[in-house]
Amino acid sequence: MKRTKIEALIETAIQAAIDASRVLMEHLVKHNEALVIRAKRDGSPVSAADMASHQIIESVLSTTDIPIISEEGSLPPFSERQHWPLFWLVDPLDGTESYLRNRSGFAVNIALCDKHGPFLGIVADPLANSMYYGAIGLGAFHRSLDPHAVGEVLISKPATKPYLLVTSWNEPLSLTELLPTHLSPEDFRSEPVSGALKFCQVAAGKADLHARSGPYMEWDCAAGDAILRSLGMVVRSRDTNKPLQYNTMHLRVEGLWVSRIP
Repeated sequence: MKRTKIEALIETAIQAAIDASRVLMEHLVKHNEALVIRAKRDGSPVSAADMASHQIIESVLSTTDIPIISEEGSLPPFSERQHWPLFWLVDPLDGTESYLRNRSGFAVNIALCDKHGPFLGIVADPLANSMYYGAIGLGAFHRSLDPHAVGEVLISKPATKPYLLVTSWNEPLSLTELLPTHLSPEDFRSEPVSGALKFCQVAAGKADLHARSGPYMEWDCAAGDAILRSLGMVVRSRDTNKPLQYNTMHLRVEGLWVSRIP
């Protein structure tokens, strides 16, 4: 794909993330009004804010004529989508529980994928007025959610000891169990961080490794994976040590890790 086309697509995705972030913050301000909340089939919550974010992202991305897989959208059968050369992979509100409790850690995730995986990604942090984004061949950037903001280039910094491992708040494994076998627990300290922002911390050099033993959905990690790929890193499966696969039948990831450490 030509650079000019990628630049146009990333601008569209940035606009979708900005619009969705604004909607989420508007709902958050109205938190004294009852948010319509229901439980999905897996027991996780979904609110009116999730749906509002989904709708505005879908309206912006649909102008690209590229199919969209969204956590809150209808999912075409695998027999149809497995042949898509390109598709958007979206989580309109990553970290709904954090959002409903009015705490930091929720985000908007938008990724563009081809048969090799995500190559363009946006992770917006509405509460911090912050956005990380990147694309393979263009690099990675950090900026505010101001529509006129200019991105600051992210540079992959050398990792230094003690290394920082970022994990999920509910990670059940110990540090020793969680780390890849070639790394020593004595060289690490760990810290829990919510949602897709863990990938962004690794990309920005604020953390050195992210590992997770439990399952993720593809839309939880595709945007962060794309940002990391734009810096020459890749999110790997804990089981196979290979790059994550996307647009699978069940859209499920069974554990992962990504590292800045050589």
